[in-house]
Formats: sequence, C-alpha cells, structure tokens
Amino acid sequence: MRYAGIDLHRRFLVVCVVDGRGRSRKPRRFECRDVEGIRSFFEKLGAFQAVIEATGGYRWLYDLLDPLGKVVLAHALRLRAIVAGRAKTDRLDAALLAKLLRAELIPESYVPPHDYQELRDFTRGRSRLSRRMTQAKNELHALLRARNLHSPYVTTLCKRGLAWIRRQDFGIPGNALKEELLRRMEHFRSELAGFDDGLALMAKRFPEVEALTCLHGIGLYSALLIVGELGETERFTDSRKVGAYAGLTARVSQSGETCYHGHVTHQGSPWLRWILVEAAMRLVRRDKKLHNFYERIRKRSSAKIARVAVARKLAGICWVRLRRWHREKAA
Repeated sequence: MRYAGIDLHRRFLVVCVVDGRGRSRKPRRFECRDVEGIRSFFEKLGAFQAVIEATGGYRWLYDLLDPLGKVVLAHALRLRAIVAGRAKTDRLDAALLAKLLRAELIPESYVPPHDYQELRDFTRGRSRLSRRMTQAKNELHALLRARNLHSPYVTTLCKRGLAWIRRQDFGIPGNALKEELLRRMEHFRSELAGFDDGLALMAKRFPEVEALTCLHGIGLYSALLIVGELGETERFTDSRKVGAYAGLTARVSQSGETCYHGHVTHQGSPWLRWILVEAAMRLVRRDKKLHNFYERIRKRSSAKIARVAVARKLAGICWVRLRRWHREKAA
C-alpha cells in the first residue's frame, strides 16, 4: 500500500508518496490542467490511499482519483491544529499529509454524494445572486439618500417606484450610476427567475423537502438549502451534532474546575447557519413552544443569543423530520 499526500492549489498540485515502511519518494508537481498526467501517475502506483486538504476546488480531483483508490478529504481546521508551528512549503505539506495518512491521523471531512453536491451548488448559486441583488438595492437606496430624495410610494423599489427613480435627474455621474444599478437589478431579477424555475425540478429529485416545508417560515428554497447542506441524515447520531455542524454551538474551554462557555463557533456551513437563523425568527411567530423558549432566553440574556438558540433547536427539528421521512420511505 502506498500513501499519497496532495497539496492542492488553484493551478498546480504537489504529490508526495510514502510506502508502507515510511520511505518517501521525491515529490512530483503537476499542473491542474494535466488531468491525464495526474491519472496516469496514480494508476501506476497500484493500491494507494490519497489525502486532499478540504479546499474550495477539491471536488474535481476527488472525482478523478476516487475510482482508482481510496481518497480521504482532510478537515482543514483540525489538520491545521495538528501541524501548527513548523516550516511550511508545498513539498513539506504533501509529505506530512502522506505520513499522517499512513499513521491514520488524518481528521476526515465529509464528502457529499454527487446529488447533494449538485443541490448545494444550485442553492448556493441562487443565494449569491440574491445577495448581489440586495447589494444593488442598497446602493440605489444610498444614492437616493445622498440627494435627499424620497419616494412617494411606500415601497421605493416597486414597479411604480422604479419608474419614478428613472425620471429623477441625478446629474451626469449620478445618472450613469443610477442606470448601471437599474440594469444590474434587472439582470439579477432575470437570473433569479431562472433559478426559481429550477426549484420545482430540484424538489422532484429531493422529495424529502416535504418534511420541512410544512414548518412555518421554511419555503421550498429554504428546505432545499437545508437538505443540501445537511447531506445524508444518517451521518449524524443526535441533534446536538447537527447544531455543532452548523456552527451554532458555543465554544467550551475547560481546565480543572473552571469551565467557560464562549460565543458560537461559526464553524461548519455558513449557508446552513444563515438559513436556520432566518427561518427560526419566522417560526417563533407561529410556534408557541418555540416562542416561549425564545422569550425565556431573551429575558435572561439577549435577543441575539435567543435567535441563535432557536436556530440551533430548529437544526435538530429539521434533522429529526428528515431522518423520520427517510426511515418511513425505507420501511
């Protein structure tokens, strides 16, 4: 058995191979575009295990090597804690990854199946467009405030409000900026409409969303985002681990008789954390138990901490509902 540590970058990667006795070969560097060269190199290794550090662009390499041998995705944050305080080069990184893999010391990260990965790409893409749309709206509001202009309509960016904005004279630079923002908003609105048309198609591929859409505050898009970010529900053993995966649990520092609970970790999926907080604040308006839970925490701490607590509880509720749905369908 050979163990390959891979230090992956945007344009190139460095591979270091260690055999069963711990002897390492000279590291090899490949351009990422040299897909056939990378495949040929690993095919000649025979039986191997490879480790890749979890980065934004790991998926293509994982899919390339997975049919050839066992591939492990290293948890970047936990791995950094293991290898901190040393010299750092690409070759040293690759060699150390290979040695840690041989010693079974790699902290593994979750690799979602292709269906869930596609769902993640879809929902995250729509979320990015929505945020850019919001940014353009905020810039247009700022443009109006800078000139002390107030829309005669309650909703400034409604159809009539946009027509009113187009009639206003902002001067040569202001008009150019206004027209650019209006074109940008129209572009994002058109692109979002295309994504919204695809929501129904994605819902057919993931019928378990029906277990979540019955909750107030969780629509089709929110349900799809939660399903995609959670992935396979059976990988969690209890609801507390779901909250930790979303980064909604507090940091704990314990030494002797002293135990300190700090702010939430913010580790894990930021998309899941965001949608849970958004949905939680809508759900407390309808759900009496969650509303009472929110009020108890708000009174003894703050509204911000109460929001996070409800979101953490909602994460567990969603996981339980999805797990129950899968088990009922399997029965």
